[in-house]
Amino acid sequence: MNTANGIPFLGYGTYPLTGAECRDGVAMALDLGIRHIDTAQLYDNEKDVGQAVARSGLKRDEIFLVTKVARDNLDRRHFTHSVEESLDKLGVEQVDLLLIHWPPAEADFDQAIDALCAAQASGLARQIGVSNFTIALMKRAAKRASHKLVNNQVEFHPLLDQSQVKAEAEKLGMVLSAYSPLGRGAVLKDPVVLEVATRLKRPPSEIALRWIIQQGVVAVPMTTRRENARSNMRVLDFELSPADMARLSQASQQNRRLVSPLGWAPKWD
Repeated sequence: MNTANGIPFLGYGTYPLTGAECRDGVAMALDLGIRHIDTAQLYDNEKDVGQAVARSGLKRDEIFLVTKVARDNLDRRHFTHSVEESLDKLGVEQVDLLLIHWPPAEADFDQAIDALCAAQASGLARQIGVSNFTIALMKRAAKRASHKLVNNQVEFHPLLDQSQVKAEAEKLGMVLSAYSPLGRGAVLKDPVVLEVATRLKRPPSEIALRWIIQQGVVAVPMTTRRENARSNMRVLDFELSPADMARLSQASQQNRRLVSPLGWAPKWD
């Protein structure tokens, strides 16, 4: 089950896993049938992800691989070299999706978008996009880009209203991806999520992830537990009613943003 741009709706997030824990987690995800793996330069685990992918025995075109360029590498001198280094660590010739991880500083913005597009043009990435971009930054990036930006990866879960960002992304032809789709566990304690989960006899995690995917948003949860990863895959097998979707969307108006690093985060919408 993929988006129109070919991004699998359910991925496997690798933050904050490193070393054997990361290799084992990616191996588990691939073994269960998850084919979308999300990493980043900032996670310091690209080599671990690459080793797990190589050991899986799967063909390269069977795996949708995403990485992100760190904010410190967005200047003209470091961008391309850092991407080449990421590919070397991952053991691949190109990634399926390359993102700018956090919005560039004002002085680097245009150059960073240009370098991102150049990375696609030179074959380092099959598709490109951004992460943590606000509505204004998405518009600016799309206007500057010489190649289509297909994705904006943002914090997205039933405790945070990202409907305006999603609507603007759709106007620009971009799909949203949800990181921290369970709100670092906070979603699993929300009364509305729990009520729907109890009534439908499903874990609250499945309710939250289904709410995301049913909106056409990609979800990339992280887990090291096989039973949880298997449960996550079940979100592709059922639908929430319009009434339950509306109730969960109402809960998102709590606007509990959990990820906003000082110095990197933009002024959020």
